[in-house]
Amino acid sequence: MDARPASKLVNMVRVCLPFVFTMLLIVLGMLPYGLPKLSLSAPILALISVYYWSVFRPELMPAGAAFLVGLLVDVLSGGPPGLNALVLVLVHWVALNQRRALAGKSFAVGWLGYLLIGAGAAAAHWLFASAFHATLIEPTPLVVSHAIGTAGYPLVALLLARVQRLTRAA
Repeated sequence: MDARPASKLVNMVRVCLPFVFTMLLIVLGMLPYGLPKLSLSAPILALISVYYWSVFRPELMPAGAAFLVGLLVDVLSGGPPGLNALVLVLVHWVALNQRRALAGKSFAVGWLGYLLIGAGAAAAHWLFASAFHATLIEPTPLVVSHAIGTAGYPLVALLLARVQRLTRAA
């Protein structure tokens, strides 16, 4: 039996793993656990994942994948269509352009990068949502969400680093 088709299948699974795992994180973040506002974790998980993969393995999280991740968040959250998709594509672009400053540096530098890029994403989200609703929306939920994302980044990044090890041969 020829091992090449099996090898190609394994490589394809490895290449798709970051995207599929990100989608799984979003769905798990949207499940009703009986805790109030826990479904707000899905956009945070999507943002952390797109940032992480855009910095450490950008070939496995292209802009199109970031867009699809954002669309899933939009559909599941009932928010303005395309809002999270646009924000995540912007996060992908900024993280990719700052990759040289972030990749291969200490964890603290990556965390600081997330803090800054996440703050920009929260501001963009607020601006676009305000434009969509034609009124200034209350920014407090986005500020709290960003703070939670910054606090949760180390745990999610640790999980993503383990997934990244599975993609090494890709």
